[in-house]
Amino acid sequence: MALRIALRRLAKPRTSSRILVAAGGLVLLGAVLPVREAIAFPVTQAQACPVISGYVYYDVNDNGLRDAGEPPIAGVPMQLRNAAGGVVGSTSTNGGGYYEFDRNTSGALPTLTKEQAATFLETITDWTSQKTIAPFDPALGTLTSIEVTVSGDITSSIEAESLDSDPSTLSAEVTGTITVNVPGMQVTAIPLLHAGEFDAAPYDGVSDFGGASGHDFGTNTASDSATSTITDANTLNLFSGPGEVTVRAAARALSRTTGSGNVLNEIHTTASANVEVVYRYQPLTCLVDGTYTIVEVTQPAGYGDGQESAGNVTPIPGSKTTDLITVTLAGQDRPNNNFGELRASLQGCVYIDANRNGLHDGGESGIPNVTITLGGTATGSTATGSDGCYQFPNLPPGTYTLTETQPPGYEDCQDNIGTQGGQTANDRFYDIPLPANVNGRNNDFGECLSPTPTPTATRTPNPTSTPMPSSTVLSTPPTGSGTSTTTSGSTPPSGSTPGSSITGGNQPNPGAPSSGSGLFSRTPDVRVVILGFAIFAASGWIAFLAMGRARDQQDG
Repeated sequence: MALRIALRRLAKPRTSSRILVAAGGLVLLGAVLPVREAIAFPVTQAQACPVISGYVYYDVNDNGLRDAGEPPIAGVPMQLRNAAGGVVGSTSTNGGGYYEFDRNTSGALPTLTKEQAATFLETITDWTSQKTIAPFDPALGTLTSIEVTVSGDITSSIEAESLDSDPSTLSAEVTGTITVNVPGMQVTAIPLLHAGEFDAAPYDGVSDFGGASGHDFGTNTASDSATSTITDANTLNLFSGPGEVTVRAAARALSRTTGSGNVLNEIHTTASANVEVVYRYQPLTCLVDGTYTIVEVTQPAGYGDGQESAGNVTPIPGSKTTDLITVTLAGQDRPNNNFGELRASLQGCVYIDANRNGLHDGGESGIPNVTITLGGTATGSTATGSDGCYQFPNLPPGTYTLTETQPPGYEDCQDNIGTQGGQTANDRFYDIPLPANVNGRNNDFGECLSPTPTPTATRTPNPTSTPMPSSTVLSTPPTGSGTSTTTSGSTPPSGSTPGSSITGGNQPNPGAPSSGSGLFSRTPDVRVVILGFAIFAASGWIAFLAMGRARDQQDG
């Protein structure tokens, strides 16, 4: 027949023979102390150091000052050097482009410690509890590691009765677990103690934990400790700054008895723990008064050097390409030591080259709404503004092309590559080299107005001339007459319209086929027309005189 093993726990622990020392040094025998609050060691606030600080940023308007809205540049390595050129501090800009130096980190610094403790006094198991400790104060220095040690006790009162009909050896064991959790880490202590053995006779029929078959193993305590160390920077940060650090503890009893047969036992267990947190840090060494140089160690990728400013009031003269700012520390903070950076750009205009000289002269109008396409390391397109100009700002360094879409109504004229250099083709600039801090200007596309079509001169038919006697026809005009010969070879009479005329003041197109007399075989201007009429009139007058003279000779 199987016998059920009963395990009973009392509401209160049995009296323990342990000697405990209470607060104030009072010795209490055979008593369980009430839970005591953690003893916190206050952290002494250290004196703040003067700070040298500033920003690294993209100086969009290239004015040497950090203006509102100008983008920060993160991850830029920075150094602080003393008057002798020695490096006393190193850091990098954060996500806001900000850096600061407030201490001398050169040379070997001692490692100091600051302890915090949380105590969990003896309590009936199983239990969980939590306490808080003070965080590490960053003003003390740089936290390098944290050591967490858990020391725990499991105390059990154990009685056992052999229920076997045969002799049996009983044994008792005190054990359990004490687990502590702090931010980012868990530490577990496992106390274990062999509490003794007893050779029990066959069950005597009375479950009193006495007689020949029962035994009281008394109250015994098992102890253990465990230590873990934190060095991860992210976890260390959880212990720094404002707010308390929470320490959680949990105790679980696992004490037991064993024998060769069935065993009845009664076990009463308590547990206590002490958690010690040791902050290990390098002490703060403030910057002493004196002259320092802030150095931007590496130019940020994709940017060229701009101007620097100390105090963000006036750019430092000649600071482009230096990446240095000199400051004097005299017990006060020195903020806004800012490093401006530049990016590249390409710009130019599309304009009417009125004088066709291939240059964008003053007064020559721009052509708006012309599409310019960017190719190469970065791509995009834009349209010229109302002034005919365009810009591609904020470009990474590289090689580029610029292509113009020919505007309607214009003839393509000369294009001129800008200040950055490159190659030129029709409506296209290519192989444009663009370093990080170059602003390529005057990439101009010249256009000319298309010629306005001029109406062709209309030929007016000659009036029919009255035939003259053959003896009076002049086959060759007199020398100097300038009279144009018609296509028939006859000479128009005095007062008649020349062989070709202009009507309505219109002029024929340049290079148009000749029609009419040689006088009007080309595009005439006003002076030519007047001269033609004058010659025509003179030739007619000479012809009239010749005819009159002929009549006189006949009459004579």
